Amino acid sequence: MQTTAPVVSNFWQYFTSYTFVSDLSEASQSFKESIISGLQRMYYTKSERRVSEIQDRLRPDLEKIGWDAMNLAKNFKLPALQEDMARVDGLTLSLKDFRQKYEVPRVPCVIAGLTERWKARKNWTFEKFLRNYSNEYFKCGETPEGCSLYIRYKYFAEYMVDEDDDSPLCINDETFGEEEGTKTLLRDYEVPEIFQEDLFDLLRTETNSLPNRKIIIGPARAGTNVNVTALGASAWHALIQGHKRWVFIHPDAPREFVQTPMAEGGIYPKESITWFSSVYRRIHRGDWPALRYPVYECRQKPGEIVFVPNGWWHATINEDDTIAIAQNFCSPVTLSVVYPSIRKKKPALAKVFLERINEKHPELLLTVYQSLLNLKTVDSSKLPDRDSDVSFENDDISYVTSGSTDISEDEESGDFDDEEHGDENSEDEQSSEEEESSSSDDEEVTDQKSRQTVNKKALLEEEILPSSDESDESSESYSDDDDEEEEDSEENESSFFSDIRKEPTSDPSSFRTAAECGVKRRATVSSSKSTAYHP
Repeated sequence: MQTTAPVVSNFWQYFTSYTFVSDLSEASQSFKESIISGLQRMYYTKSERRVSEIQDRLRPDLEKIGWDAMNLAKNFKLPALQEDMARVDGLTLSLKDFRQKYEVPRVPCVIAGLTERWKARKNWTFEKFLRNYSNEYFKCGETPEGCSLYIRYKYFAEYMVDEDDDSPLCINDETFGEEEGTKTLLRDYEVPEIFQEDLFDLLRTETNSLPNRKIIIGPARAGTNVNVTALGASAWHALIQGHKRWVFIHPDAPREFVQTPMAEGGIYPKESITWFSSVYRRIHRGDWPALRYPVYECRQKPGEIVFVPNGWWHATINEDDTIAIAQNFCSPVTLSVVYPSIRKKKPALAKVFLERINEKHPELLLTVYQSLLNLKTVDSSKLPDRDSDVSFENDDISYVTSGSTDISEDEESGDFDDEEHGDENSEDEQSSEEEESSSSDDEEVTDQKSRQTVNKKALLEEEILPSSDESDESSESYSDDDDEEEEDSEENESSFFSDIRKEPTSDPSSFRTAAECGVKRRATVSSSKSTAYHP
């Protein structure tokens, strides 16, 4: 008969060992999670579970304290509005007037009347949106690792009804209209005429094209933290439902003035509601250099479009539930800033962009050349400094001043004549000597211009001109005829680049102020250069 003593002994060793304690702890944790999951299914709706999952992925650091830790849904109130933005009747605004008064001088404004015929004004109510797009997915954020998160609209709509988060979720989807179920959204609005000349349309068929349009849906207190439109582009923002508050800060304002201080960031350092609780309140208290860095604000109403000029700091916050459509655009006015930015951040896309410009708008190639040579097409003394905080990344090509290759006035006029004296023979001899000296000087100047032109050409050649095996072979062997052809080509290139300096595509214009367009504050530009910083 077999004894059971060894079995009892093994059990006793197991119950008194660390392994038993570890297994018991693991089992209790699993049981706890199953109980909590069951209770959530009983007491939480499916939309609440979906929203909770997304919030945990968006902000893992808030998983323990929750998104309502500061109770801002009850405690947050915006200061009284100080409306001082320029307002324009879009029905009487021509493209020429818009560019002269607002786009070229970069004056933010509110434009009314341009959305009256949009189907979105009737179709984009919250009720119809829920009925027509309840099962469609919309982007509502990105994880810290850069992964896009999507949510079905029916879950988001239920979340909006009774949410009490400090900084609520917001749909901000630049891919809308790509899926079959949301393509109808693209037919409910049309780009206003004053924004239709958009060079980004040349990249619309590219798989890696720029996401320049987006739909924005969010509850009260949701918004956009202070920022500058990417790649030096301008933007327009049309509000369909609700009310939205906008704040614009002059482009010269340094980043350390504009962004929320680290000490005031709290648990939402990069959220719009934190900026409006700190920097915006400081502006309203008068603790802001308003004469040096003017601030403009407005309340956008349904049907109105806000024009966002390139380079301006801006922030938004919803005063109630809103639906909006926004689009970044690159017109010929901003091409000289946008192209170098694309070239630096997306070189492959920049080459495609340049090819499309050459094919569809060859008249704009001169603007591209100027941007690559850093030749300023406007009065630099009246525009914000390109090396300031709000300037976009400069190209790696060094700046060449327009006077570096110009012939001086004395050389152009040939003013080397001495006073007349002596007989005719002496005058003839003297004139012949003067002609020889002037011709030699002209040759030196021409050689200098040719050398600098070749240097410019070399800087541009890699980006602008396509390379080929033939060009490589021709560069290895030379002949007398080739030298003559090179001299002719250098002279032609010299005259070509001189035309670039003397005949810009756009008329030089000064930085217009908002006060000149009928608003209260004057956007003065400080003569001193602000601290260089690339946003």
